[in-house]
Amino acid sequence: MQIENNTLYYVYDPMCSWCYAFERTLTKLQEQLPQSLSFKAILGGLAADSTEPMLGETQAMIQQAWRRIEQTVPEIYFNFDFWSENIPLRSTYPACRALLAAEEQAPEFVPMLRKNIQQAYYQKAKNPSLDNILIDCAAQTGLNIEQFSAALNSTTIKIKLAEHIQFTRTLEVNSYPSLRLVLTNEVYNIAINYSDVTPIITQISTLLNRHKSISIESPCIRKCCLNNEDICLGCFRDLNEITQWAYYSNTEKQQVLDQVTQRKTLYNKNLI
Repeated sequence: MQIENNTLYYVYDPMCSWCYAFERTLTKLQEQLPQSLSFKAILGGLAADSTEPMLGETQAMIQQAWRRIEQTVPEIYFNFDFWSENIPLRSTYPACRALLAAEEQAPEFVPMLRKNIQQAYYQKAKNPSLDNILIDCAAQTGLNIEQFSAALNSTTIKIKLAEHIQFTRTLEVNSYPSLRLVLTNEVYNIAINYSDVTPIITQISTLLNRHKSISIESPCIRKCCLNNEDICLGCFRDLNEITQWAYYSNTEKQQVLDQVTQRKTLYNKNLI
């Protein structure tokens, strides 16, 4: 996974209670996000696989967080029966893998499954650390259960989750939920607001406007030489990108520069 410009990254864990509290605002954020930006969700993975019961002090800490959320975020509540009806496990990786297994079938299943997992955990007092609960959630989502069950603990899905977790470190994320906005190779931390999307949109718009005012210079190095595909081996733009450069917006220029980087990397690899 590579950091992409003009992208808002949402880093979360489906069994993170604060991520659950952010769901309503997240939906509004996606609806109001400027069209020039892409949105990508990244799984952070709070807790690795474990069959050991959660320590009492950890249970108390999480219950305290639930109470704090109920006091500070309107319309959010939790079913505390979970703690008496289950043997809690400090393990969120299974739920993260479930979302990646759903993505294998179709990306549009992921938000639906995430909400079903959260409903099972926080409202129905069920334990999404267990595969059978995740399979039930997948069935409610409309996934192909045979395909989902085979993928859930597969090596392929475990590798994908490891890539997601590593990518959160690249973004320098250490708490969930987190928002990171990438503009012109700069990564910005966007402050979370759990009850009002306006401050988040304001932060993003301010950064976008700041970058729009910055002129992006042409990558031309005055060594113009077109190959058979009309790609300049000096700046690695194609002929159309060279002639239209002056008319591009900063967003379009940055997209060209991203293409330039990929072409140059591929060209240098072929020389080896």
